[in-house]
Amino acid sequence: MPLTETKRIFQAAIRQALAEKDTYEMGEAAMPAYAHTNPLIDFLFWKRLGVALEMVQFGTAKNVLDFGCGTGVMSYALSKAGFSVTATDVEFSPLETVKQRIDFPSDIKFVEGNVLEDESLQNEFQGKFDAVLALDVLEHIEDLDRYVPVFKNLLAPGGKLIVSGPSENLLYSLGRKIAGKRFTGDYHVTNIKAIKKIFNKEMKIGRSKKLVFPFVLFEVFELYP
Repeated sequence: MPLTETKRIFQAAIRQALAEKDTYEMGEAAMPAYAHTNPLIDFLFWKRLGVALEMVQFGTAKNVLDFGCGTGVMSYALSKAGFSVTATDVEFSPLETVKQRIDFPSDIKFVEGNVLEDESLQNEFQGKFDAVLALDVLEHIEDLDRYVPVFKNLLAPGGKLIVSGPSENLLYSLGRKIAGKRFTGDYHVTNIKAIKKIFNKEMKIGRSKKLVFPFVLFEVFELYP
């Protein structure tokens, strides 16, 4: 299983990196969460990736965009699963920290930049991807409504957008306190319920999976034009 091996490799690399330094950017890329020793936090963060990977694998997708790739963990797993992967983010410093310790597949195309604002990237990527993954990233974006057409234009005919994000409910907030001071969520401006509502105005919701313990903490779902 690509994700099982990916987890082993990335947890070792991230723990080593965090032992040397712990920056704000590393926290925003969820590095402490991917390497957390709490069994529930460990389960939730890796389970949502597993669900997203299953959604990509269900169908005929070949070309995949990992939007907001962070440390590159999903890009790595997707490439190992046989997909052609493009990975993009506005800030590559967490990724570069991980790349010092992990040999990524050479066929992953890494593109640093803001796809939502850069028209040249939008033109380059238009209609290119069978699947676009936005995993735990859209909750960081203000005025998300105006970017829905950008995501739609990235998709090839028959393509789908796969989104995951936190519920930000009371139990989730309690979990932040248990997880530690690195998990304030101060850079989150919305939650998965609001994100789903925004996209559902212009896109159709497909399969959905809620990660529950005992209330919804994360949700992963598909969107189609």
